[in-house]
Amino acid sequence: MSNSILFHKYASINEAPIYKAIKKQGDRQRAINKILLGTWVGITKEKDNHYYVRTAGADGWINKNHVSDDMGLKIFFVDVGQGDGIIIEIGNTKILVDAGPNSNIKNYLTGWQYTYLLDANKKIHLDYVFISHFDFDHYAGMIDILNDNRFTFGTLYHNGIARFADKDERPSDYNTDLGKTIGKRNKKYLITTFDSIADLKSLKQKGGFAQTFGYFCDAVLNAHTNGRLEKIQLATYQSPAIQFRNESKEFSIGFLGPVSAVNASGNNQFKWFTDSSHTRNGHSLVLKLTYDKVSILLTGDLNTKSQKHLMKHYKNANPFLADVSKGCHHGSSDFNIDFLKKVSPYATVISSGDNESHSHPRADAIGAAGKYSRGKLPKVYSTELARSINKAGEILYGMINLRTNGDQIYMAQMKEAKQADIWDSYVIIEK
Repeated sequence: MSNSILFHKYASINEAPIYKAIKKQGDRQRAINKILLGTWVGITKEKDNHYYVRTAGADGWINKNHVSDDMGLKIFFVDVGQGDGIIIEIGNTKILVDAGPNSNIKNYLTGWQYTYLLDANKKIHLDYVFISHFDFDHYAGMIDILNDNRFTFGTLYHNGIARFADKDERPSDYNTDLGKTIGKRNKKYLITTFDSIADLKSLKQKGGFAQTFGYFCDAVLNAHTNGRLEKIQLATYQSPAIQFRNESKEFSIGFLGPVSAVNASGNNQFKWFTDSSHTRNGHSLVLKLTYDKVSILLTGDLNTKSQKHLMKHYKNANPFLADVSKGCHHGSSDFNIDFLKKVSPYATVISSGDNESHSHPRADAIGAAGKYSRGKLPKVYSTELARSINKAGEILYGMINLRTNGDQIYMAQMKEAKQADIWDSYVIIEK
């Protein structure tokens, strides 16, 4: 049998069965493989109502009714340990939201997801990159990706809040490690922000970056100079949504936060939330993904103060309602019940790791995520809980898969034992 691929399609049902041989009518046969909705299948041969396919896992025969030309929307919540890292695919568009604190995202992109591109001597192009905020566990892993010549990038969106060194090393007029603030108490604002490549260069010339942010700055500037990064851009609630069609369905990424103010100079300024940590976390990018009838909310590291700030801004409107939500701040206890009620998802994904000083995810965060969800059986996923150790003592990282065709949503994680059906998957909604 020839191994050359004639054309390709995608699985059109969830856990589509792959068989070693074509079943005859009335025969009972066990599948040698099951693949998730949207999984690529390369077709090498067809017979009767079946295709012989090359795909993830064992190759074999698949029913023609179980494939289509539409990939749908795929989201991979990658286990990066303590941090966030999310890969989004829709059609030919590739999107990265945060990159964790380590090499997990890069290793997954280059060692698994896009090896087919690298093997063909092609670049991995990320059309959009979103850094929710500049905490180590969200952006440090991006530095090596930016420095890797195998990657090219479209626009990198960020929240505009830089990181500076300790008091003795940063510019004298910067009264915090985020820059300069004005005002007091409830009317205190951070006014040091950046938007473009030019702004970043200007901040660098002034000096005083925290070490990791300095490395990130250099990586951004080098990638831009080398023609691998088109631009960087500050995003706030006022930024226009990213919109395009995939097949016959609309896809958009809307910006719900951060909610900034504009000062007399026409520049963005951010409300100060108690301290540096709450401020930079609280002004995370808040992204609302919409694909046909399905919505996903990505919330960065929002906290109680920032959630109240967002709700106050939107007043009686509720743009936060979503079918699936990424849990705020790795399952921290710093959340607001009213905000959870507004989100009210069918499923929540918590991205956390073995960092005992934080003890994420917290028991109250897990319980509240379930209690304030929709549906009779709400789902709460955790990359940390999905992780396991095999018999050889190797870590099997706990990625959470989301697949949707715009009507149905399926979510899955890998089973610990290797078998034909490796997926523990659930129907989240069927609209």
